[in-house]
Amino acid sequence: MKSISIYRINAVLLMIILLAVILYFGKAFLIPLFLGILLVMLLVPVCDKLEKWGMSRIWSSISGVLIIVLFVAAILGIIAAQGVSLSQDMPRMQEKAQQLYQQVQDWIQSQYGISPQEQQSYLQKGMKKASSSSSGSFGKSFFSSLMSMLTGFVLVLLYSFFLLWKRDKYREFFLKLVNEENREETGRELDQIRQVASKYLIGRLISMVFLAVFYIIGFSIVGLPNGPLVALVAVIPTIIPYVGSIVGGIFPVAMALVGDSSGVLLPVVIILVVAQIIDNNIIEPLVEGESLDISPFFTIVAIVLGELVWGVAGMILFIPMFAILKIVCDHLPVLHPYSFLLDNDLNEPGWVLKIKEWFKKK
Repeated sequence: MKSISIYRINAVLLMIILLAVILYFGKAFLIPLFLGILLVMLLVPVCDKLEKWGMSRIWSSISGVLIIVLFVAAILGIIAAQGVSLSQDMPRMQEKAQQLYQQVQDWIQSQYGISPQEQQSYLQKGMKKASSSSSGSFGKSFFSSLMSMLTGFVLVLLYSFFLLWKRDKYREFFLKLVNEENREETGRELDQIRQVASKYLIGRLISMVFLAVFYIIGFSIVGLPNGPLVALVAVIPTIIPYVGSIVGGIFPVAMALVGDSSGVLLPVVIILVVAQIIDNNIIEPLVEGESLDISPFFTIVAIVLGELVWGVAGMILFIPMFAILKIVCDHLPVLHPYSFLLDNDLNEPGWVLKIKEWFKKK
């Protein structure tokens, strides 16, 4: 048995450290670029179809970018329209929130003997301390964050356009990096990467649409105020697997607490739980299946590492990055052990396979 080379271990550790440094300090450049690459992988079939219908390459690329803009504009428009309705109910909701706050104060006094005046004093001191440490910086940080988001969005659009416009050139570039006898296999690998990324994005989109429709219908039936807006706010974080559903459920629960009827809370919680059960056990297995083919453990690892390196954007983008890494490891014999480690060892339920076979026959 050969001993493990300490130099090889050091080389791997050094590569991981350098990669982490590049990802962290280069996030302003890498996040828009990688997001643009993912969107291009999703839009390539659309652009190919437009070109088959006679549209030129440049106009099909512009159409792909317009699809992104219209999608984002539609989401923002719906949220803005519902936000107007929410603003009209704010006085009533503030009154209910004040009542809940007083109830919490009374409970703390009965349990711990701290009077409402003392609680208010502690709260004011904490808020004063927090405001003094961030005094004068909130407006600046908000403006800076807003400008960063707008700049990033513009960069995503520019990257998407140029990648769509010259996609054949970039594909040829990767093929030229390998020997001629390996180009056919490399081409299949590139196609597999594109399909995995597009299936993941489409799967997440279908899952989010299902949750939005389910939430809107459910919240409207139980009488939750501003149900459509609450549903959209609850759905947006679910683009992040596992964590997003928990974060998204906080807002509907909070809105149920400050609503007119206290009986809305339990139905809202039931709707959230039932929707997640259906989504996790039926919708996601059908629309995503084994598109990523990554074990649940490393999916969570990708989310945690993504948050550490790129923040919220990393929690979204690191999952397809891990899927792409696994495909690369699949095609390089020296990296097969890492592919085995990342591989999803959970088989799809038999009923899911039967439904998929039924759809294929149709």
